[in-house]
Amino acid sequence: MTGLARADAPVVVNCSGLGARDLVPDPAVRPVRGQLVVVENPGIRTWTVSTAADGTTAYVFPQPGRLVLGGTAQEDDWSPEPDPVQAEAILRRCAALRPRIAGARILEHRVGLRPARDTVRIAREPLPDGRRLVHNYGHGGAGVTVAWGCAEDAAELALG
Repeated sequence: MTGLARADAPVVVNCSGLGARDLVPDPAVRPVRGQLVVVENPGIRTWTVSTAADGTTAYVFPQPGRLVLGGTAQEDDWSPEPDPVQAEAILRRCAALRPRIAGARILEHRVGLRPARDTVRIAREPLPDGRRLVHNYGHGGAGVTVAWGCAEDAAELALG
């Protein structure tokens, strides 16, 4: 934790996500690659989410002027590049749910690497100089969903 140990703050909170793999180091942190396709919205106003029997998901999230279509969750895949085969599969699954999507103009492709661990790491660690280091990472695709609760737990560790 050499980089963190130089800080002047009495508490350092590590929310480095996938970077924790090298920063801490924590080899338990791994990427879960997600790919999305953004298309022009043909007039869809409601969102749809579906999981098939084989575990693949399809979701349609309307935004002003566009639809976000997804998605994938590939563990241990470090590629930040869109995969055309996966993009086509996303489009096909989403068009099966909402036929108006078929033929919609593609605006962009997005890829993100979600920082995952088998268990989220929220822990306090004393530094050699007496300061506290609080870890809060490894949420995977649930980061937005659990952010408030994890932040509260991390704050309690930081202040307590």
